[in-house]
Amino acid sequence: MLSYLYLYLTKISIINRLICTFTKNNHMLKYSKIKSPTFFIKKSIARENISRMMSKLPNSCTFRPHFKTHNNKFTAKIFQELGIDKITVSSVEMAMNFRSLGFRDITIAFPFNPREHKRLNKLCSNTKLGITISNIQSAKAISKMQTIEASAWIEIDTGYKRSGISWDNYENIEECIKIIHNTKHLKFLGFINHNGETYYLHEKSEILKSTKESIRKMLEIKNKFSKYNAQISIGDTPGCSFLTSFEGIDEIRPGNFVYYDLMMLEKGVCTINNVAATVLCQIVDINPERKELVIHGGAIHFSKELIDINGNKVFGKVVKHIGREKSDIEEYIYSLSQEHGIIKLANTDVSNFKIGDLLEIIPVHSCLTANLMKGKTLHY
Repeated sequence: MLSYLYLYLTKISIINRLICTFTKNNHMLKYSKIKSPTFFIKKSIARENISRMMSKLPNSCTFRPHFKTHNNKFTAKIFQELGIDKITVSSVEMAMNFRSLGFRDITIAFPFNPREHKRLNKLCSNTKLGITISNIQSAKAISKMQTIEASAWIEIDTGYKRSGISWDNYENIEECIKIIHNTKHLKFLGFINHNGETYYLHEKSEILKSTKESIRKMLEIKNKFSKYNAQISIGDTPGCSFLTSFEGIDEIRPGNFVYYDLMMLEKGVCTINNVAATVLCQIVDINPERKELVIHGGAIHFSKELIDINGNKVFGKVVKHIGREKSDIEEYIYSLSQEHGIIKLANTDVSNFKIGDLLEIIPVHSCLTANLMKGKTLHY
């Protein structure tokens, strides 16, 4: 009996080893095709990130993710497979691209630009379109463009000081509402906001405090203009990731959460296992004396966005040395030029690396990197 059990366990062990070998070889085959810097999207992690965000929301809160982060059809398909049909974009061009992929309920969360009215006309024909009005002048301009039939959001600035009407400027807010309300081809939806301040904060407590204060201001406006049945729409990944209650909020529009990045990782917004997008770069030069690696991966791949880690400027975090038995490492890009990136080794022996080796790097800001790496993307 014991001999049969031994044989059975031996077979299982052999099968498991074969599966591991096949999986490893399959991974290496995937990497062997990479000849230049490549944006690497892990679809299963992206799917988990989307599902996690969806599961936090009550039925009363609409999930309208921002597609500017990924801006590609492969990640858009994951959203579709999970039943997401309402989306946010940041341009008319982006709206048209995603409409061609089957999305018909689209909000352009960027101030209305009168010069794009002809393309907006085309978009309106078979799309439930939401537009963003950030000031009285824009409201007056679109009220005269009778061929644009759309729902209108008024952008509110709760302290970020980028665009929109200040949350306590009730006079301007009401004037905008009345212009929209008196325009037959527009439907007033409510107030839209992006609390970008959270991207400049570092602690969870600070981010939650800023988020809750911004929501408080939005709810105050909603209540003040309740006769118009206004909704409120908010959207930033740090705030939406940390929030546990969405009471009073009608819609959220986070975008970065689908991939996350080094900025979010350092704030504690996500864990390294939630990062769904990295950049694969080749080592092209090694300087043993300075303990430096030079990679083909520069500003045209990562952007020049940086963060401070322990007093050092960082443009990306190296997390894997592809092809090695113990591949996990922790090093940083500390300098970028147009095509070059320089990694100063602090934790790894320089003799472990050779020219042509592949490194996996978490970008500082995945939204910018995804945009720069269009056409150089691998989905796995």
